[in-house]
Amino acid sequence: MSPTVIDRPVVTASVLRPLLGDSVVVRTASALWRGTLLSCVKDSAWFIVDDIDVVVPLDHLLSVRAA
Repeated sequence: MSPTVIDRPVVTASVLRPLLGDSVVVRTASALWRGTLLSCVKDSAWFIVDDIDVVVPLDHLLSVRAA
């Protein structure tokens, strides 16, 4: 019997759009932070975290949820 592989959910711009302008919790493979989602396009999302602009490729996002 082979092991079951479960793919992680894919974060897309259409999934993020309802969170625009909201405070969110973001998880990547190397970080976890809380910030505000300012923009999302086909390949990336733009957040403000502690007055710093953070742009992350969507394929680096493991999860984004409302804070």
